Amino acid sequence: MNKTPVSSVQRRHFVAGLAATSLAAPWLARAQSHAARVVRIGSPDLGTAGKPSPGGGSLAIVQANRWLEEEFAKDGIEVQWNFFRGAGPAVAEALAARQLDIVSLGDLASVIHKARGLPTRFIAATGRGTGSYLATAPGSTIRSVADLKGRKVSVLKGTAYQRPFDNLLAAAGLSEKDVRLINMDWPSSKAAVVAGQIDATFGGADLFILREKGVNILPLTRGKGAAFTINSGLLATEDFVAGNAPLVQRVVGQLVRAAAWASQEANREALIKLYVANSGNPETSFREELAGENLAVRYSPLLDDGFIANYQTVLDDGLRLGLIRGEGFDVKRWFQPQFVQQAVKDLKLANTWRETDATGKAKGAA
Repeated sequence: MNKTPVSSVQRRHFVAGLAATSLAAPWLARAQSHAARVVRIGSPDLGTAGKPSPGGGSLAIVQANRWLEEEFAKDGIEVQWNFFRGAGPAVAEALAARQLDIVSLGDLASVIHKARGLPTRFIAATGRGTGSYLATAPGSTIRSVADLKGRKVSVLKGTAYQRPFDNLLAAAGLSEKDVRLINMDWPSSKAAVVAGQIDATFGGADLFILREKGVNILPLTRGKGAAFTINSGLLATEDFVAGNAPLVQRVVGQLVRAAAWASQEANREALIKLYVANSGNPETSFREELAGENLAVRYSPLLDDGFIANYQTVLDDGLRLGLIRGEGFDVKRWFQPQFVQQAVKDLKLANTWRETDATGKAKGAA
């Protein structure tokens, strides 16, 4: 498997505007001046062992297989992959600096960025219902969320994990003020909990790697519903969508292709192996996270009513919990489902996924 090169976020390349001739229509000149020679993709870095990666999701499949590089090679368009150890907040900084065109983010991070005025459009879903886990220090007596009161707990603030963590605290009658909350990146938090410098850390399935070091993992969000799980998606800047809609369509086409492959139960083992090889994370992380999951539900790229309603809930929760300032924004207008719809049509995948209604139930289900 070829390793996708990682490019510096400081590099910015745009095609020079082509001068319109006397025979060229004005609209053609404008279209040419906006045509991109590079597609700059950003994501939190969820890889280890020197393997930058989006982790486990449909974008990771695209990256691992170099499908975008193949798609754009004939046009001389470069694909730059940019990964950020600072996760969502670092991606936001790069977006604000206009160093990225398309980004992959979890739900809370993308909603925070939009609420702060970053001009993005939501173009595809990359994962649904991801779980969160609490890793406790070796020998810890923590067995429930209620046991976190007064303890030192790390969460990487501004990421999608902060919302389910705060919702779990609220369900136990607690808030962030009731714990000694520490804002810490994922590598540092893993080292700190193993060393007993903190009592617990809250994050993703990559925490399972710590079990061999005496750390206990509590799967606190499994089966608890949408308020405690994470969705993720692909966003593009408004300028990139406006000036390069055909390129956006081709990117989404490759993502939908990946989602279709991942949605097949027959590919479960190959999917896990691909994630391991591409990210350097242990097999147990992906196997535990996907255990019992309906892959066609998990990897549906559709921007349907249920997916959009979930993001409205994320915004509402963020405002209620004080994670988002201001009055929010029009969530429904943020989404542009036409790219996925066209890709599904082009790839003849109309019967691959079922749309969900605003309650999250599959449409047409009893």
